[in-house]
Amino acid sequence: MLNKLDEGFDIGSRRVGRGQPVFVIAEVGINHGGNVDLCAAMIKAAAQAGADAVKLQMIDADESYVQGTTSYSEFMGKNLDNEALCAMIDLAKNLQIELFATPGDFSSLERMVRVGMSAVKISSGLMTNTPLISAAAQTGLPIIISTGLAYEEEIAAALGAANSSRSKGVALLKCTALYPAPDETINLLGIPAFRRRFGVPIGYSDHTFDGLACEAAVAIGARLVEKHFTLDRSSPGADHHISMEPPDFKNMVDRIRRLEVMRGDEVISPVPAEELLRSERHRCLVAKCDIKAGELFSPENVALKRPLPGFPGLPPRLHNHLMGCRAAVNMRRDEPIIAEAVMEKL
Repeated sequence: MLNKLDEGFDIGSRRVGRGQPVFVIAEVGINHGGNVDLCAAMIKAAAQAGADAVKLQMIDADESYVQGTTSYSEFMGKNLDNEALCAMIDLAKNLQIELFATPGDFSSLERMVRVGMSAVKISSGLMTNTPLISAAAQTGLPIIISTGLAYEEEIAAALGAANSSRSKGVALLKCTALYPAPDETINLLGIPAFRRRFGVPIGYSDHTFDGLACEAAVAIGARLVEKHFTLDRSSPGADHHISMEPPDFKNMVDRIRRLEVMRGDEVISPVPAEELLRSERHRCLVAKCDIKAGELFSPENVALKRPLPGFPGLPPRLHNHLMGCRAAVNMRRDEPIIAEAVMEKL
């Protein structure tokens, strides 16, 4: 069974979903290169830049990739051991952010559960790996799934695998799995389409060079955003060049926090502060000139004007009804025409 639309769920101490602050994930991946000190520095920098969470990648290269592939070479030897991971989790807790990972295989999933991570991220490359997704669901941890490379029916299958009696919640991230992803491939309008189709919190995972797509995604309803993060974009490694450095990441988060306030809700009505101004700003019916009691109202003696504060007249929608009616009292120029000043019932 799918969650109710945007009902939401908890990742550690954070709530994700409708009515909650946007959950901002700094995707460190393996940008730490297996260096625990660098990983710690990245976690600290991400927290200072306003991230709600840091996501790592945990992959046993021999279990996940065929030898000779680019991915095998990229991931080999870059795992942190359990002691280091526990230290990173403690660091994240002290900084009041969440730390979780993408497990590339069953053994990595077991490791991240053993060390106490708060969520499971399924990457675009893993989202057709329904056995792994089903195993992740059985851990009882919330699951976030990126949907790059996927057709709609594959996303539905991944979501089905993620939902189980033990599942604490599932979110989908609209994603284009190109590195970098050109603007014309992003398709941000997929975000509201995902919300209508899949009935779970929807976010966005970005592979462009700057923060514009993440910010735009928030503006149209994304509940989570994920952005690659590094201390130095010129560092060697597959993801550094599409990652965001701390100052730019912080600027992006600051704009996201403004946007989540601006986004508001789907209710179409004046805000309370506007409500107080309606009678002052809207035009109303006033006497265009002096009018004597018994005189017929006509275009020659009725105007539509903004009134003095606190003295609104009849609304413009009654203009045509007023024509041909008689004044019940003498009226001075610019005096608001109110119901009691009209002999007939409008």
